[in-house]
Amino acid sequence: MKSLPLSLAAILLCCLASSCQSNNTTPATTTPEPGSSPSAPAAAASSVSAPAPLSPSAFDVRPGVEQQTPKQGYLQVVSAKVLKAEPMQVTLPWMWGSDPDRPGGRKVGTAPGYRISYEAVLRWQPMGYGPKEKIPASLPLYAPNGTDSLASFQVGAQGLTKPERFTVSQIQPHTPVTVRGTLYAYTGQNNQKQPALVVYPYRDPSGLPEPTRMTFLTLQSPGR
Repeated sequence: MKSLPLSLAAILLCCLASSCQSNNTTPATTTPEPGSSPSAPAAAASSVSAPAPLSPSAFDVRPGVEQQTPKQGYLQVVSAKVLKAEPMQVTLPWMWGSDPDRPGGRKVGTAPGYRISYEAVLRWQPMGYGPKEKIPASLPLYAPNGTDSLASFQVGAQGLTKPERFTVSQIQPHTPVTVRGTLYAYTGQNNQKQPALVVYPYRDPSGLPEPTRMTFLTLQSPGR
């Protein structure tokens, strides 16, 4: 396997702040899938603690929720608001914490971050149906309930495994529906060096930590 570029360490240090530890622990109720890990980033220290509590009004969660919708664009986020941001250590995606030049390919294991519970209004825009195909009157909408940090939204049960990791409701074409979900993010900085949360890369969990492809939830300054 070709070595990762030297800039990878700098990317992690710039975009992900605080501390990581080298063991492969997982947050509270999070259950990562074999071969991949749940949530994102930071730097290093011998002792690790959870980050400071965050107010639900400290950031806009909508860009993060959008990362949990199918990339084809048929599930749109109308609005989203934070209900709770729970501090914890979160496991890094494999490539965000791996180093092929070290034995075992592991570099760091976890980073300080948050389990974010939110309420969102979603709208299903049917796609891929032919002129003579009937669009279903409704389909089941599966929302991630927080027990698996790798989970994203899904419309319909096709290919669904481990349904216990989702909350199920019904969604109708072009009709907004209010649901609750959970996502994971890490403490860090955005590309402008502002304090921000770095959203777990739900759409590309096996990719390299490239800042231009990361989703940031910029933190508001106190008093704003």
